[in-house]
Amino acid sequence: MKKIVFATIPMQPQDGEGWDSDGYVYKCNDNKNIEYNGKVRFAINGFLAKTLLKEDDVKVIRILVSNEASKKNVKLQEAELYKLNENIGAKLDFKEIVTDFDDSGRTIEKRFQELIGELEEDCEIFLDMTFGSKTLVPILFYVCGFAERFFNANIKNIFYDKIEFMRLENGKSVPKPDTCEIFDVTSLYYLNSLTSVMSAPDGKTALERLNKFLAL
Repeated sequence: MKKIVFATIPMQPQDGEGWDSDGYVYKCNDNKNIEYNGKVRFAINGFLAKTLLKEDDVKVIRILVSNEASKKNVKLQEAELYKLNENIGAKLDFKEIVTDFDDSGRTIEKRFQELIGELEEDCEIFLDMTFGSKTLVPILFYVCGFAERFFNANIKNIFYDKIEFMRLENGKSVPKPDTCEIFDVTSLYYLNSLTSVMSAPDGKTALERLNKFLAL
């Protein structure tokens, strides 16, 4: 199965003093099917370790800004996923989309064009939208909509991860153990799809129909 993974890469260092070199366990109360019990530095890697199959052909598209920390994190993420994949045997292909931290109109359009340029027919799409600029989230949703409509893609999982931080005596902020979580927000994408295609004669009727649907 052809799978395309869009993964946002953090702009800040993910290693060094106060960071567990083995990573962290990311819990998911919404969907245990994507919860990986092992430690990972990058939540997307734990998700893939839990869900990938040997016969999968996976294109991992990392979205990052052009700073040194992001470039280092890309290498760490790739090395970790290769190691996790040793016992799975899926085919992995890595690509990067690198942009400046800039949300001007032309940059947004260019980012969207680059992302849809990576789509393939009849693929499954997975999305980690944890990091990046505020405009990146709607752009990624638009990419999913474009893929579903024109490439017959199946939007499988959309999520983001959260980790709490604590401050050391030297003032440095580091991850707080046992606070890592993944939130599966795939339903948000399909809710947007529903409200985009539903029809009603007026707002009151639309609210009634939507509330009935959500109550099912």
